[in-house]
Amino acid sequence: MRAAYLLFLLLPALAQVQVAATTPILADLVRQVGGGHLQVVQVVPPGADPHEFDLSPGLARRLASVPLLFANGLGLEPFLDRLVRLLPPGARVVRLGEGQPGLICEEKGGCDPHLWLDPTYAVRYAQRIAQELARLDPGGQAAYQAGLERFRQEAEKRDRALSACGLKGVKVVVQHDAFRYFARRYGLVVVGSLADAGEREIGGRSFLELVQKAKKEGVRLVLAEPKPSKPVRTLAEALGARVALLYADTLDEKVPTYLALLDHNRKALSEALGRACPL
Repeated sequence: MRAAYLLFLLLPALAQVQVAATTPILADLVRQVGGGHLQVVQVVPPGADPHEFDLSPGLARRLASVPLLFANGLGLEPFLDRLVRLLPPGARVVRLGEGQPGLICEEKGGCDPHLWLDPTYAVRYAQRIAQELARLDPGGQAAYQAGLERFRQEAEKRDRALSACGLKGVKVVVQHDAFRYFARRYGLVVVGSLADAGEREIGGRSFLELVQKAKKEGVRLVLAEPKPSKPVRTLAEALGARVALLYADTLDEKVPTYLALLDHNRKALSEALGRACPL
């Protein structure tokens, strides 16, 4: 009798569909769509940079029975090829960023992988997630569509608020080139970056050239991530500019969801620019 009761308690967990996602942001999008129907194995922990993350020894065990992995692709996850080899035979890998319209790419090089900073792309990601979850679990299709619609409404509300911030034409320097889709969506003008194409901080001569260029362009705002480097502070002081600390690649306890990321970034820009951007 006791064994039957324990099995009854475990049934909801056993019935959950198990999937995986590479980054905290993608894992949150999957949870937004899937709700309580899913158990999500998140590869990159909160607060970690996916560009620099490496696989942990215990990950293979966690992925042993996962039939579906959501990744971004476009070079965001340098570990992705090795990660795929840890999946069971026949597992499906969905690269949400690849094949999207309007990718921002270098003439000789890769494409910017940070599409989700434009909420219209996050909605496209969520649509693909809903399709893939319904393919894996047809019985949950109605729930996934409902989750998608809830997420769409919340993301579109935040997109409208950011559009009302008056960012068009505002010139910025960025800590690294994670904000090109965001800038294109809301009209920011990116004058330069403190990191090169390989995400390495630029050297002394290039830094001085960037300072001169930013001064000439009248830059008064620097976009940095939550742990700004010393060059960010040095540049801001040289320009007399304000620094807006924005989330780009990850989530943490302070900003635990993608929608919270949009809220945080909107508030940070509002404070830095001294203008109201109400939700």
